Amino acid sequence: MAKLSINLLQADLLPKSVLVTLPRVVMVWAVVFSVMLSWSLFNDYQVNELTIQAQKLSRIKDSQTTLIAQLEGQIKANRADTKIIEELAMLKLLLSNKKVLHRELTDPTYTSVAGFAAAMTELSSMHHKDISLEHVNITYQDLTFAGVARSPESVPAWLAKFEHSRFLSGKSFINFTLNENEQKLTEFVVSSKANVGSVNE
Repeated sequence: MAKLSINLLQADLLPKSVLVTLPRVVMVWAVVFSVMLSWSLFNDYQVNELTIQAQKLSRIKDSQTTLIAQLEGQIKANRADTKIIEELAMLKLLLSNKKVLHRELTDPTYTSVAGFAAAMTELSSMHHKDISLEHVNITYQDLTFAGVARSPESVPAWLAKFEHSRFLSGKSFINFTLNENEQKLTEFVVSSKANVGSVNE
């Protein structure tokens, strides 16, 4: 005898698969939490590294600032005194002017006085420490001296020595000018000429 069966379970009656389930949600949350935790730990690590570098740079900056202050102090301590600098400048000026004087005194185009070697020797012997000659003009009739002095009083003191000179004694200086330059030194011109327009004449 044949058995008849009827399938009452239809496809529409089967439960549909759900995409969002509690295990899946829990798994997604766990992944997101792990990622966020890793990101936070990485950021903390970077912040700590940057903080350490900033502290090192700050210490280096403080050290360099201290070194600069020490070097500036050493520079100030080693800086020469103003008086010494002025003395050095005066010595350099004297040396330079002596070279110029020597060149002019030994150049025959500047004078035609007989026995000029004796006059040069006398000028050298009458040297004054505060006088620096820049120009000397000696002819048969006239004398002109121009130079720089540390003080106005030193010029008459230097001229007073001419009384004991065989070559320069008896000369009358009728032109005498003094001027203070920017270096606070006295520029002077002494001449037997009535009018001295320029010491280079």
